[in-house]
Amino acid sequence: MKEIEINKYNWEVIYTSEERSIVDNLAEGKIIRCFIEDEWLCLTKYDDEIYAFKDKCPHAGASLFRSECKDGKVVCPIHRYGFDLKTGRGHGLYLENYPVILHDDKYWIGFKKNFLGF
Repeated sequence: MKEIEINKYNWEVIYTSEERSIVDNLAEGKIIRCFIEDEWLCLTKYDDEIYAFKDKCPHAGASLFRSECKDGKVVCPIHRYGFDLKTGRGHGLYLENYPVILHDDKYWIGFKKNFLGF
């Protein structure tokens, strides 16, 4: 189970209790997208954990929605670079990733607070 410092993030609902089955039934390695905070994000399941990341490769700018997940990494369909789902670390670059939690029967995604705490 991932340990998350809850107070470091602003939390937004991504799937309500009515939509929760979309994530609950997500097949291991399959990628889905959601639009939140004016951008597309991807979600996938690995080792029974849900991971969220920006739908844009930090190297080639390609959408990662149609990429594949292998061995805990999302692999860019353009240049085949792999980015770690837990840390975002890749070949000298980092894929922006976000924590996901299940709370009050809803899935929430965390956006890091800025230095002012917003």
